[in-house]
Amino acid sequence: MIVTAHQKRTIYILWLLIVPMTFYIALNYYPSAPYNYMNLAIYMAILLATLMTTISMDNFSITLERWVIFSLFFQYGIVAEMIFMQIATLFLLFSHKSSTPKAFRFAVNSIEAVIVSLISAAIFYALGGSLEQMSLGSFLLAGFIFATIYSLLNSAVLFVIFKWVKAGTSVMKKVIWWDYVSTILLLPFAITFCLLMQQFGSKAFLLIGVPFLIVLLVASNYMKSNKLNEVLSSSTVIGHQLADRLRVEDVFHTFIDKIKDVIPYESAYVVDLRMGENLVMLAHKEGEIQSGETNKFSYPQKKSEGDGLDVEVTKLFLNKKSLGSFIGYTFDPSVECVMTAPIKRNQKTEAFLILTSNQRYAFEEMHVKIVDLLTGYFATAVEKARYYERTVEQSVRCGLTGLYNFRYLESKLDEEVIRYHTDEIATLSTIILDIDHFKSINDTYGHQSGNDLLCTFAALLRSYQTSEMTLARYGGEEFVMILPDYEKDEAVGLAEMIRKEVEETNFKIIPDLSEDREPTIVNMTVSVGVATMPMDAKDGKELLRNADRALYIGGKQAGRNRVGIYIEEKENVVS
Repeated sequence: MIVTAHQKRTIYILWLLIVPMTFYIALNYYPSAPYNYMNLAIYMAILLATLMTTISMDNFSITLERWVIFSLFFQYGIVAEMIFMQIATLFLLFSHKSSTPKAFRFAVNSIEAVIVSLISAAIFYALGGSLEQMSLGSFLLAGFIFATIYSLLNSAVLFVIFKWVKAGTSVMKKVIWWDYVSTILLLPFAITFCLLMQQFGSKAFLLIGVPFLIVLLVASNYMKSNKLNEVLSSSTVIGHQLADRLRVEDVFHTFIDKIKDVIPYESAYVVDLRMGENLVMLAHKEGEIQSGETNKFSYPQKKSEGDGLDVEVTKLFLNKKSLGSFIGYTFDPSVECVMTAPIKRNQKTEAFLILTSNQRYAFEEMHVKIVDLLTGYFATAVEKARYYERTVEQSVRCGLTGLYNFRYLESKLDEEVIRYHTDEIATLSTIILDIDHFKSINDTYGHQSGNDLLCTFAALLRSYQTSEMTLARYGGEEFVMILPDYEKDEAVGLAEMIRKEVEETNFKIIPDLSEDREPTIVNMTVSVGVATMPMDAKDGKELLRNADRALYIGGKQAGRNRVGIYIEEKENVVS
């Protein structure tokens, strides 16, 4: 909840006007019974013990202290009840972490408590309620109406405050429902405890106080256990989703995206730790999942000891002050809370997960367990995806030149044709290159020298490659370039540049067949064929076939060291 300075001033002024005046009215105009300080001490002990145990419901928690507060009111009157509520407010202020300033939280809850207490008490007494002995029926009726007014009025005041500070009210219906249900269910305990205290004094604590606290503790632990099991179950589902991803990039995206389902964060970063000291950003989410540079987080190039990133355990930095522990790391000014977790493989830290939130105390100890589990899944999934990518890479790459092989070429050509037919690209050109008289080079210098020339030629072709091109070894001494969005004249121009550079290059080899194996300079040429979709072909196979025809008719048969261009079933030559 973000509170403005104006809202703070308004609440503090209202507190000064409302709370003292309400206490004055309660002291002078409402009945009270003589205080038994031993009993009051027991009430206080039960109250604090109850406040320490919360019940988690969906996305909110409730406390069950009202049976103590109501019982106190029925026995001693509104002043004692109001004092205990102020103490309860202070206790919750320090036991429940929140990003909202403490003074503001206390003022709001204090105002809410005195207003609800005063109005509810007024209605209780107006309906015949009394601190004296009443018939059980009258007591139950007055108590029921008092509890109903108390709960509904409390919810109404909270709703108005949330609207005023523009906080989210999406869960208010559930909160109102559970507040009312729990209040009515606790009412019999309050009435029973009051009657037992009047009859047996402090011994009533043993009859109802201790059993209630034991049941509450068991229920609370059960709810926490269920919530943890649900979250862990969700984490297991995320683990399976990570395991299903076959590409490293998909693993990163799934991990960063899905972790938000179980841990509330504003931004997330996965930082690689290379050679035990170099830090490199692998992926991050600042609105959208991306790789590369970040806008809201900066970090040093090298990790140093004691810089805030622990290589062994997950750490929580729950407020602005604690962020001073980071040395060399800069977060966005809006960040209030940070979680860092080492990502380990084989007991060695290889990366870090860093989560940030704009809310103080946004992360809890339960989130630490979840992160430790998920980072384990993540590390395993990344290793599996990298192995898969290496395997795929080896299956689609030429073992000699490192270029894509014919299998990949066919698949990629089909993809590019689909892109053409779906208007993602306007044209599609193909260049086929063949080394002239390559057999004579093998016969003269040896096959190893021929292989060296193939690798050197492949490196020359790579120097012309851009991110949108596909470069592959077609087979033997033939190579193919797939050029999306290249017009025919652009493809011809590129082919001519490559042909000319090959012609002018001195290739150095070490002949296999000579005894001295002295380095030798070899000159070679290439013949090239070019075809372009849509004018030269309707599909990928036809495009490749026509480029091949242009190579042999316009390149090889025309005298070699030429660029052949496929045009309307005729192959022309550009020298």
